[in-house]
Amino acid sequence: MVKTESPIFQDLFQTVNDPFLILNTSCQIESLNDQAAQLLNINENEKPTLKLDKHSEKRWANFLQNLLRDSGGFCTLNIMVNEEVCQEIKLLGYYNNHRNLIFARLVPLDQPKVEHLYSLFNDISYGIIVSDLNGRIVDMNNIAQTLVDCAKWQVIHCPMEKVFERFTAKHESKLQYFTDLINKGQASIECQKRNNNCEETYLKFESKINYCMNLIITTVTDVTEKVILKQKVEHQNSLNSLGQMAASIAHEIRNPMTTLKGFIDLLKQISPDDGQRYIQVIDSELQRMESILTEFLYLSKPVNRHYEEVMLAEVIEEVTELMQPHALLHNVMLVFENYDIYMTKIMGNRNRIKQMLINLIKNAIEVMQNGGTITISMKILQTGKLEIAIRDEGIGIAKDDLKNLFIPFFTTKTAGTGLGLALVKKVVEEHYGKINVESTLGEGTTFIIQLPMNHEEPIYCENKEDLIGCSIIH
Repeated sequence: MVKTESPIFQDLFQTVNDPFLILNTSCQIESLNDQAAQLLNINENEKPTLKLDKHSEKRWANFLQNLLRDSGGFCTLNIMVNEEVCQEIKLLGYYNNHRNLIFARLVPLDQPKVEHLYSLFNDISYGIIVSDLNGRIVDMNNIAQTLVDCAKWQVIHCPMEKVFERFTAKHESKLQYFTDLINKGQASIECQKRNNNCEETYLKFESKINYCMNLIITTVTDVTEKVILKQKVEHQNSLNSLGQMAASIAHEIRNPMTTLKGFIDLLKQISPDDGQRYIQVIDSELQRMESILTEFLYLSKPVNRHYEEVMLAEVIEEVTELMQPHALLHNVMLVFENYDIYMTKIMGNRNRIKQMLINLIKNAIEVMQNGGTITISMKILQTGKLEIAIRDEGIGIAKDDLKNLFIPFFTTKTAGTGLGLALVKKVVEEHYGKINVESTLGEGTTFIIQLPMNHEEPIYCENKEDLIGCSIIH
């Protein structure tokens, strides 16, 4: 029978096959099983305590510091068996902050080094989070800390929900995750978050209960590329469906439009002055229909275009000057910032970039019912890409609508066609770029476009004149 100061753990530890003991922060033994007592050469007449040499006292201090920070760890100690003889032991410990005790397993010297096991845990190519059956985090490897963008000490002893709070996920998805984990013993969930470059990142958490260890093992993997590819496929499917309708619709609409334009030209010559006002309205609306049809056709099929060096700041100035009168009518001021990179050029199609900017600025003007300022800025990122940001002071966009903004025919405006932003996204993709949206209800929206400075595969066509000119989607 092993004598201990805290016999409450006696029966429990006698069932553990490995040498196991409980220590307080002063390195005094609170309880241990027979295997540990035999390994440490402790009998029932001795006070159960660990006597350390001077070097081991420093190791214990460092070990204790690591335990308090990370909850778990390991160390090697020299135990004084008598005044002249030392015995080397290895401890693998877990700190219980509720009881202020250290639960430790003694590792035989002939077993593989504990450091190697921890190294293996950290060298696995995907993130691992270990939780107890109550869902509280016990440990996590380095990859997991990088993926969830937080240090271990920030979430140790906290529920798994603490990690999920750092990401965006539907409330129903979180409930389903925890329900599946309780009922089925395993569950998965996908969460998203913006990184430092304002890009969406997606992580997949897959959890499974290990009943042998009474732990929940959660793997964390970055599925950003997979999700983005899926989104592109869905977007392309939408465009393909659009293309199948475009050919027949274009033929059916353009024939009567040509007839109407002919009669309008005749009416302009013979109508009195009072009728000219109405004819101008009809002519304007026909031009608007022609513009929408042109954009519709552009979205529905690929068009080869000429790419050349474009001074982006110059194009922004042209668009600002073009849209300024329209903005002033709505009590809106257009401001272009950051002239320090004025001469910066990209490979692109000038007219398509111009059309893209016109659509974004026009949309921004329309959502600023009380006036304000639209700020256009430009900067070079560390990644070597050129970033354009168009920030308005409008009503903002609801989170549920953000993910649908670039889908053809989706619009939040009563008179919109839902083609403007779909065209913007297509132009950005033609230039091998990316577009993101940041919005806060009641404060405004920012469209962020990143374009590479040079194309690896520039596209050319025999006819250098653009098939489609600049137009505005209403």
